[in-house]
Amino acid sequence: MSRHAEWAVPLQFSVCRPRRDVTMLMVAGDIDVATAPRFRAELSCAHLRRAATLVLDLSPVTFLAAAGLSVLVEAQTEATRARRRMMLITTVRPVDRAIDVTGLADRFQRVASLDAALVVLGPGYDETA
Repeated sequence: MSRHAEWAVPLQFSVCRPRRDVTMLMVAGDIDVATAPRFRAELSCAHLRRAATLVLDLSPVTFLAAAGLSVLVEAQTEATRARRRMMLITTVRPVDRAIDVTGLADRFQRVASLDAALVVLGPGYDETA
């Protein structure tokens, strides 16, 4: 086992439906070359929920490597192809910096919280989980 693997923060996921038209996937931990495949798989499952909007809460992410950025770009492309919306909750420097430094800021709609995302989306279906 490498030294990095010993120190790596395990990737954790949580899914909820704040409204019938919104799926939120919260991701916590390091997103790097080792965890990107699992991140990709979880995003694929979230897309299968067929909500009009997928909100990715990346605020608990502690590290975002190029492999994770690649997964985000793929997910955004898939959402656009499927005529769905994808929003990122980004409130932490590791995520915002990785997106900004790589010139990908214009590829994603970023908000500060789930409440902010719901305001941007406007009225939807009756709220239910």
